[in-house]
Amino acid sequence: MAKRDERADELSRREFLEQSALGAGALAANVVQPGAKLRGQMVEYASGELKIPAYLSLPARNPAPAVLVIHEVFGLNDHIKSIADRIASAGYVALAPNLFVRAPEPPPRDASNIEAIRRAASSLAPDVAARDMQAGLDFLKTKRFVRPRFGSVGFCMGGGLSYRLAASGYPQLACAVIFYGRTPLELVEKVTCPLLGIFGELDRSIPPQAVREFEEALRRAGKRAEIKIYPGAKHGFFNDTRPEVYDAQAAADAWQRTLRFFREHLGA
Repeated sequence: MAKRDERADELSRREFLEQSALGAGALAANVVQPGAKLRGQMVEYASGELKIPAYLSLPARNPAPAVLVIHEVFGLNDHIKSIADRIASAGYVALAPNLFVRAPEPPPRDASNIEAIRRAASSLAPDVAARDMQAGLDFLKTKRFVRPRFGSVGFCMGGGLSYRLAASGYPQLACAVIFYGRTPLELVEKVTCPLLGIFGELDRSIPPQAVREFEEALRRAGKRAEIKIYPGAKHGFFNDTRPEVYDAQAAADAWQRTLRFFREHLGA
């Protein structure tokens, strides 16, 4: 009887996460702006024993290089999907996996429960997430519409995971973009591709001093990196569905900087 209950609990957890990834239930209140229409589709790829749901958006012309889009603590919602669509519009295949499908503690339905969201994010082991991200890139390598040269971009929790992917030794990862993610200095020596780091001056969780220490560690290690701290910008400033933190001017500049970085290292 106990085993049957455990299976039911696991099924409920998976159903919730998969429903969230498909857009039927929101991991957060974040949505795309009115009038915007998502153009990609949901797919699945295997990572070990688990199927990872992911949002796939394709450019008008292919084969093309690909970018892995790594979600915030709010999960794979319409905001992240819309970023994948924007990347596809710029000429890249974009894949945004739902990494929370692996988390022992799923994110809450109530996006205002920040503590529960943080617990869910911290329950996702970084090394396991790195394997799931690599599996996503392996999945892309099997597709004829992909030219196997890859980049990554992540936001908040996903920014830290983009950095970890750059330090994971994946051979075809040509560049990684970090939007206000945590960057442990002990991983600097393991970084194998150019980095673009984007941060906010008023980010209380990742203050400018920590960013400057990261930049200096990269310089000493001989790593190629571009670091930008936006004056007056808060943590999460790129997210235009969160008016309390969104900074339109900083977000516009950061987006153009990101596209230039991808053009330099991935082509189009």
